[in-house]
Amino acid sequence: LGEPGDGWRVSLTTLMNERVSIGGSIPAKGSGPIAALTKTWQGLPAERKDAATLDEVMKLWSRSEVLRLTNIRANQMRKMGDPGPEGSIGKMASADLNKDIYAKVIDLMGADGMLYGSYEMVRPETAMGSDTLQKAFLRSRANSIEGGTTEVMKNILGERVLGLPGDVRVDREVPWSQVPRN
Repeated sequence: LGEPGDGWRVSLTTLMNERVSIGGSIPAKGSGPIAALTKTWQGLPAERKDAATLDEVMKLWSRSEVLRLTNIRANQMRKMGDPGPEGSIGKMASADLNKDIYAKVIDLMGADGMLYGSYEMVRPETAMGSDTLQKAFLRSRANSIEGGTTEVMKNILGERVLGLPGDVRVDREVPWSQVPRN
């Protein structure tokens, strides 16, 4: 893993790889969470398909497509040896987008969105798999935590990409073993 005292570098490398794997996937156009939303929309009765709701669905579809295309570009840049900040940006964008998409799916489901078929613990077929839209909605909340919270990601991008001043840290140069505890 690394030499003694090299834990922070190893941890950062692990988190960076996790961010890329979370935010850097390139699904087929119209697949993944956005497919669940469009399928839910298509299944609505005609009287529930108003222009305002269609506008919300289309905005989410557009965000999904922009993220997919951005991830394609970021993947090409990584292959050329220029990883850039796209992994962190993609991770934040996908976390927010997944939460927004599944919130809209549950909203479109109406009262059925509150129903939970089973509490049986079942291992999904895929890492992000879920057997119900309600479980996918609940699972989407974890996206903003895994790979580094959205708040931490914003700090990283602000400090390392935009060059903004960092938070005041009086223990910055103090080894972890010497940081006072409560």
